[in-house]
Amino acid sequence: MSLPRFELKRAEDYKTLHASGAIVALNPNEATIIFFVEKPVPRVNPDGSMAIETVERELLVEVKLSPVGMKSLAMALLNNIQSFEKVFGEIKVPAVTERRERELSI
Repeated sequence: MSLPRFELKRAEDYKTLHASGAIVALNPNEATIIFFVEKPVPRVNPDGSMAIETVERELLVEVKLSPVGMKSLAMALLNNIQSFEKVFGEIKVPAVTERRERELSI
C-alpha cells in the first residue's frame, strides 16, 4: 500500500507573525502555546531623556495540541536546533536577567 501524496495549501487567512516569546502549558488533555510580542512603552522625562514606562505583552495567537502533538513538536524543534548547531555552532541563550536588562534599555 502506497502512502498518499501530500499537497500544501495556505489558508485564506494565513499570515506570518514575529513573536518575542511563548507561554506554554500542558495538562493530560491538551497542550497550549500562546505566542506573544513584547513592546516597550517609552515616556519622555522632563529633562528630555527617555525611559521605559511599561512593557506591553500582546498575545498574538493561541495554538492547541494534544500532548502527543506537543511532544512531536518539541522533538521536531530539538532536531532542527541540533542540526543547525552542528553547522553554525551553539546558539547561546543569555540569562533571563541579562535579556531583561538589554530589552528594557533604549
